[in-house]
Amino acid sequence: MKATQTYRPLRALPFAGVAGVLLFSCMATPPSSVLAFEGGRVLAADVSEAEQVESLMAALRPKLLELLPDANFEDLEVWVQDRPSLYKFTSEATADAEGLWSPSHRRIMLSRHADHLERTLAHELTHAALGDSWQRLPGSLEEGLADHVSAALCEDGAARLRAGRLSSACLATGGLEIDLDVTRRVPGERASGAPRRGWSARVKLKGDTDSTDPLDVFRLSAGLSSTKLDVGTKRGFYGLAFLVVSRIADRDGYGALHQMCEDAARDGRSHVGLNDVLEAADLSREPADWRRAAAEQMGADELVELVRMYPDFLVNALVDYCTSLDHPAETVLDDLEVHVRLVEGGASITLDRLPFVKETVVATLLAKSEKDGVLQLASAHR
Repeated sequence: MKATQTYRPLRALPFAGVAGVLLFSCMATPPSSVLAFEGGRVLAADVSEAEQVESLMAALRPKLLELLPDANFEDLEVWVQDRPSLYKFTSEATADAEGLWSPSHRRIMLSRHADHLERTLAHELTHAALGDSWQRLPGSLEEGLADHVSAALCEDGAARLRAGRLSSACLATGGLEIDLDVTRRVPGERASGAPRRGWSARVKLKGDTDSTDPLDVFRLSAGLSSTKLDVGTKRGFYGLAFLVVSRIADRDGYGALHQMCEDAARDGRSHVGLNDVLEAADLSREPADWRRAAAEQMGADELVELVRMYPDFLVNALVDYCTSLDHPAETVLDDLEVHVRLVEGGASITLDRLPFVKETVVATLLAKSEKDGVLQLASAHR
């Protein structure tokens, strides 16, 4: 089938008018279903999806307003899309985004496939609610604030968010070291005082960029689509911003951060001073100091989520070790005690906190055993 098109002459338009027409033609098509609420509306693929998002907003808005000084909600739209975008074609800078906020359109664009829909919505709602005084936060700190608020409002996804952001801060400033200790009771001896054998390993997780100057978090706005950063570098800035906000808000509350903005306004400064933020967050200018601080803010729950993000280092190490033991695959882990510990920060967990690792190790060993058996059988029949 071949499409046909009728061409008509265009009347002359001023340049600005032509640009406006072209821009409008590039804008994303609005979702079909519209649900109005006090102060705005949700646009989604169908009524049930719109109602789901509106229900989340109804629960989040009063909590957010209670948390943050100088916060309010004016006319606001939320578009639920497959890929969040203001335009028909997603840009490279926003291709991996689960949510976007356009202040000029007063519009949140939300991915229906977001890893945690409520948490993503809470992050974008924070951007939407911040009053003018918050604009004095320098660089990427508004992203750190939005992440911190979303973690406070959505506790069931908070550990995963903290693990992602804090580990990104570590990876951006030198990497993250993890100690793995495995001890095994001597076969046939199960008493608590039985002899033990074991091994230890130290693993270093490294990111694409591990020499970021953390002070750039005050200079670059990683959340702006116009800021040209690759995905790994952007994650590093989000992590560093989250670290700064956490060290201030966890100790002194959001009011302390907002007071710094008001002090800057009173003194006629466009942004909160770098030294003021460093002092409030108890951070130096040294990347190693930031890396240690990020690791120290990770507890056992965050370490579990970190292993969930990067399971291969632990799974591969345990598979290699267990393969050397003459023990049935189904029970080989029963005689092992496995400890995973952050070198900096000291958070520690055992394999009991990681059932997904145990399941993967056993499944891999069983598959390996079956494959070896098939190969031996084939060799015997040659």
